[in-house]
Amino acid sequence: MNDLLKRVGVAILGIPLILFLIYKGGVFFLVFILFVNALALWEFYTIHHGKGIFPFRKSALAASSLALCGFFAFPNLAEVWLILPLFLIFPAQLRTPRGSGSLNLVYTIAGMVYIPLFLALLLHLRLNFDVFLPQVDAPTAGGLFVITMIISLWLCDTGAYFGGKTLGRHKLAPNVSPNKTIEGTVTGFLAAVAGFWLLGSWLLPGVPQSFTLWAGVLVGSVGQIGDLIESRFKRDAGVKDTSALLPGHGGILDRFDSLIFISPVIWGLCYLAQWQIF
Repeated sequence: MNDLLKRVGVAILGIPLILFLIYKGGVFFLVFILFVNALALWEFYTIHHGKGIFPFRKSALAASSLALCGFFAFPNLAEVWLILPLFLIFPAQLRTPRGSGSLNLVYTIAGMVYIPLFLALLLHLRLNFDVFLPQVDAPTAGGLFVITMIISLWLCDTGAYFGGKTLGRHKLAPNVSPNKTIEGTVTGFLAAVAGFWLLGSWLLPGVPQSFTLWAGVLVGSVGQIGDLIESRFKRDAGVKDTSALLPGHGGILDRFDSLIFISPVIWGLCYLAQWQIF
């Protein structure tokens, strides 16, 4: 109960701010992306210190922040902003490293692909949603779509939490996340599908219902896979949470792991929607 109260308290404070930044879009959404990227990337690198692995945190953080800002300001040069940060971190290996310089570089690159690259696609989706689905008749349609996506992820997380607490009997992946159950996963999946379909139909008039159903299916399945993958990273690193920044939630990466992982998949779905296949 104490853990639940902490989670609710953080949600009450954080949710309105997050939804505001997403809805406003533009620089406001860029600030949100930069915030999540900076803290999630720092946490991802830091949890591996206990294993003698020391990724180049400062270099990666600077390069990825620069790339995201460039991606926002000059989207026509997308290839440059996706490749440039990876190129910029290689000179960091020339310093006298702690641990293995080559292993540090490998983990640095892994973090760069996992977090800022995936978030760049979420940024691109927010900026170009009107191009992907021009038939959606709603102001700030991109913001409303991302809000629908993130609320569906929260519904998935909530449904999985309470479904697991009340119905959970069979472990889903005990070697990765001992508390997750098959029953909780199913209730989370159903909550995500229903949430995306209902919210999408309400907030995004004109969006094909088949599209909202597919989006809900992806959020409810791939989003939970993303959570398991982040749990695998933590188990390998020997930590329970990526940080203690958010009481009851752990770190920023703990809170946004599903959003980060689902971003390229939903971007791909929206990209395909240009050909009106839904």
